[in-house]
Amino acid sequence: MGTLGTVLSALLAFDAAAAASRYKRNAVLWAIIAVLLGSAYVFALIAIALLLSARYSPVAAALTVTVALVVTALVVIGVMAGLNARDRRLADERRRRSAMRTNLALVAVTSILRKQPLLGAATGIAVAALLGLSRGRKRSDDR
Repeated sequence: MGTLGTVLSALLAFDAAAAASRYKRNAVLWAIIAVLLGSAYVFALIAIALLLSARYSPVAAALTVTVALVVTALVVIGVMAGLNARDRRLADERRRRSAMRTNLALVAVTSILRKQPLLGAATGIAVAALLGLSRGRKRSDDR
């Protein structure tokens, strides 16, 4: 059994090293791509400014490009604010549904406790045991 464990740990170590190498390579390539796309963006802005400066004054061309970029940034900010507001609404709705389920479960438990106290006590013990077991698993997974 010791040799099987050694072989499996060697395979896992090899996969981790390969994955780390792959992530490093991808990070470097994405950084190169970001620099190239950023440079292309800057040169596109320069080309637009030069094109506009042939028709209008250079100051007007630069202001036109600036205004276009500011308007684009404001639109992106508006979209981002809308998405964040939607996410907050969805989270609030999930919280409300969870609270409603909890309240319904408490109502059901209290009605069971009134009608059949032994069944209610057994259910409470089972729920406590399940909660205790699930918490123990989470702690061991975090290590």
